[in-house]
Amino acid sequence: MHEIDLDNLPRRKTYDWFNSFNNPTYGLTVKLDVTLLVEHTKKHNESFFINMLYIVVKALNSVDNLRMRFENNKPVLYDEINPAITVMTKNEIFENVRLINKDNYKEFYEMAKGRIDKAKYQDKLNNESYNSTASYNEYYITCLPWTDFISMTHPIPEDKSSQTVPRVCWGKYTENNGKYEISLNITVSHVFVDGYHLSKVFNNVQELLNDTTNVLK
Repeated sequence: MHEIDLDNLPRRKTYDWFNSFNNPTYGLTVKLDVTLLVEHTKKHNESFFINMLYIVVKALNSVDNLRMRFENNKPVLYDEINPAITVMTKNEIFENVRLINKDNYKEFYEMAKGRIDKAKYQDKLNNESYNSTASYNEYYITCLPWTDFISMTHPIPEDKSSQTVPRVCWGKYTENNGKYEISLNITVSHVFVDGYHLSKVFNNVQELLNDTTNVLK
């Protein structure tokens, strides 16, 4: 992590403009083709959520602006960001679980599966979540596997630091003539992320989805 030099920030005017807003966040929801991912996941009897998570985090980390945050009222750029996810427990209560980003797919899958299973079957919720112990070097990620949606909004706190953490959600994938699609929403702060940068992330997600066999090995 290093502090961003605002004097040499190419988009300084945009930064200053949106930094004056009480809530500079916005989001886009895009339909993606997940046919190859669905087929791969079924073939290998794997978790669709974990595989999708690995791909989305990889795409998010590939764009510098999605790794920019406010820390102690200063703009910073992280080298890498970890995912923090929502897990539904056996009691249908939702727990927030921190994961560690790993480039190696197999290592990521085993780590994520272990932490998700632990949270899913626990009897008592963990008091330490990203709601109570804020950490901004994360992506806040959840999914709605029960419904397909075309847009969504996230609850956004008023503090600037939390607003700079991207919120991510995808829905239920649907099938049409042998093709599977899914809605992916990403909500960001316009202080750091323009539509161009966000579009790059969506395009990178789709490129990774199109190369599932090589990405997930």
